[in-house]
Amino acid sequence: MAFSESVETNDDDLISSMPAIVTDKILKYLPIAIAAKASILSRTWRHTWLSCHYLAFDGAFWDGFCKLDDSIDWHKGSSIITNVLCHHNGSIQSILLELRPDNADLLVDKNVHLSRWLSLLSRTCPKKITLINWAGEWSNLVIMPSYIFHCTELMKLKLQCFVLNAPPFDFKGFPRLKRLELLFMKFNNGIDMLWSFIAKCPCLVFLRLENCLGMDTLDVDAPRLEKLIIRGTFDSLRLKKVPRLIDVSLGSTKAEMSDTETAVATINSLASSYELQCLAIEGNLSKFLAAGGINKSLPVAFNHLDKLCLTDLILTDTDVFCFTLGMVQSCPFIKDLEISIISTTDGVQDKYEYHIDDYKLGRLHKVKITGITGTNAELKLIEYVLAISVVLENLFFKCEKLDAVSELRVLRQLIRLPRASTKAQFVCLGE
Repeated sequence: MAFSESVETNDDDLISSMPAIVTDKILKYLPIAIAAKASILSRTWRHTWLSCHYLAFDGAFWDGFCKLDDSIDWHKGSSIITNVLCHHNGSIQSILLELRPDNADLLVDKNVHLSRWLSLLSRTCPKKITLINWAGEWSNLVIMPSYIFHCTELMKLKLQCFVLNAPPFDFKGFPRLKRLELLFMKFNNGIDMLWSFIAKCPCLVFLRLENCLGMDTLDVDAPRLEKLIIRGTFDSLRLKKVPRLIDVSLGSTKAEMSDTETAVATINSLASSYELQCLAIEGNLSKFLAAGGINKSLPVAFNHLDKLCLTDLILTDTDVFCFTLGMVQSCPFIKDLEISIISTTDGVQDKYEYHIDDYKLGRLHKVKITGITGTNAELKLIEYVLAISVVLENLFFKCEKLDAVSELRVLRQLIRLPRASTKAQFVCLGE
């Protein structure tokens, strides 16, 4: 009875007495709409959500504004975003903001609202900003307001589907920015503006550029960069002053590449790096490198590389097949190898040969090969990998849309291949 009375006379309930750091952690993982509703749980929580350090106006947020015809009420959603940012009474560590829906008629309105939101955000010194515009077409890109350059305390920045103008003349850079991701962007003042912008981010360790307009010439200069991802339609690729690179992914979606010599020189320079541990070559870049002369092992080996990924390989192209063997031979100490294959009926199927000699991979434990259809080139490649991998444990594989009979035929061919490692076993990957 005494215990009951003590509870009733206690003004502080369990929720109200939570430390601020615990409350902040809870609100961090709640959708913004639920965080607002949670304010009724306690008197002290009534305005706590308005000082939440982490805001996410994402797909779950916009789903709450679906009309009967499944369209999204942009005006209602954007009004709520404005109210939240206007009444927010604390610092914002991280914000995720999606601009929905995909509607060309809203371009001006989106730009006006985004300008106001960034103006409000710039006063809170955010550390992380993610802005995603649902564009659908290049003509629906929203112009990025210059207020983004006022957020000088940023450590992480991700922009998708925007037009980026040159920074103001007094912009001195993002001195603390460590991670930069630019996807489906257009640079109004040319690609040189991007490189001058990156040069003003002295602490940058992660850079991701994907499918941006005007990425014809890539000239990366970032002394502290550790991870680099570049995918797009570039003609030239040059890496300079990137001595700390650990992880590199390069992929081309272009049908032709005019400057293959520079790309080959870049791969050769990466081979001499003492830091590089993971290398991925994607898309048509393998074809361009093969045409540029990398159809055998490189003059300088990747002696420090742990993982090699070669994706979207057209092995029926003899040059690409030789390039693949050459890259594997140039990575004598890899532990992990991933290869994905694109099936095609082009090319001659009986000119794929290799010579093992005394070359062995003494550290390769794991291999993953996907897109297998059973061509002679594929089987020759797998046979080669099995023959030189003396400590291989698992070869994970996946066939590419084969009927049951064809897949069984491929399986029978695979298990008959000789293996240098007595521990090597095939593992079929599911859907």
